Amino acid sequence: MPEQKANRLELTGVFGLVAPLAATLGLFGATGSIERLQRDQPDLLFASVASVLIAGTLVTVASFLSGEGQGERSKDASLVLYGLAIFFTVGGFGLSLFLVFDNASAESRPAISASLNEDHSLLTGHVSASNLTTGDRLGLKVDLATLPAEASIDDLHPFARDGSIALERAYIGPDSNGKVDRDISLSIPPGGDYTHVTIKAFTGDRNRSCTEPEEEEPDPGTACALLALDHDRGS
Repeated sequence: MPEQKANRLELTGVFGLVAPLAATLGLFGATGSIERLQRDQPDLLFASVASVLIAGTLVTVASFLSGEGQGERSKDASLVLYGLAIFFTVGGFGLSLFLVFDNASAESRPAISASLNEDHSLLTGHVSASNLTTGDRLGLKVDLATLPAEASIDDLHPFARDGSIALERAYIGPDSNGKVDRDISLSIPPGGDYTHVTIKAFTGDRNRSCTEPEEEEPDPGTACALLALDHDRGS
């Protein structure tokens, strides 16, 4: 009979070691946030996983100290270890919940991929954004723009204000997963002194310059693709 009880305690220790870690990793896996957390908040992710590992280790040690044949001092120590295990479990799993919800509310800057065909008469591309709320939208602006001779492409506002023509405007809401995917396929009109095709995508309150410094208030910012045009296109 005592031997059977010792086996039950051993299984309790193993379960206490595995269960908190499995629950934490399962939470990250179910929400699909583990890779993003590894990039954005690696220290807090490590702390949450380390906490539940410590908790599991404490439960395992405490289960042996409270087993048959152990003295009163060992059993008293096991109670302390169980208490510490509860503290680390609650702390680690609570931190995991915070990371998941915080990650879910963080918008990424939109992503743009775009290219021109060989004679610069057709623009094709794709714009995407993620982690948008139901009321958010992705703003998309495609223009022909003119870079003055004295300006640099890296200036805060490089293009001539009176040297642009709008090719497309779109404001798109997210799907049920908070994502927006938009394909671009536009003909580029020949002629004019236009030097670039500009593609701007934004999910914040306003369309900022791509080189504008970050503000204190949270804003994922504006994503841009600036494609140089062949002056002799269409000829």
